[in-house]
Amino acid sequence: EAAPEPELVPVPDGSDVAALRCRAQGVPGVQLHWERDGRPLGASESRYQEQQWREGPWTRSVLTVANVSLERARSRDLGSGRNRTVGAFVCVAQNPLGSARRRLLLQLA
Repeated sequence: EAAPEPELVPVPDGSDVAALRCRAQGVPGVQLHWERDGRPLGASESRYQEQQWREGPWTRSVLTVANVSLERARSRDLGSGRNRTVGAFVCVAQNPLGSARRRLLLQLA
């Protein structure tokens, strides 16, 4: 769906998880996937979990991001102070005829 770019997704600092939502439709039907820093998010990255389903003509996806607080990110990133969990995520809708992207910006509130 069209939305202002990037869509801001605030999450309170100290939260355990944040949820990013995306939906798209197309003919033929679309598949959704998520990217970060220009690369697809892999199933091996434990801090991300994706659920995808069809609802009528829409394909929907929810990306759950774990460890979003600055304190948790610092301990996970060994004191680097750089939170690699918040920032820009891209939802990509794709079918054989093309693709569309939507950028969501996860930020601490």
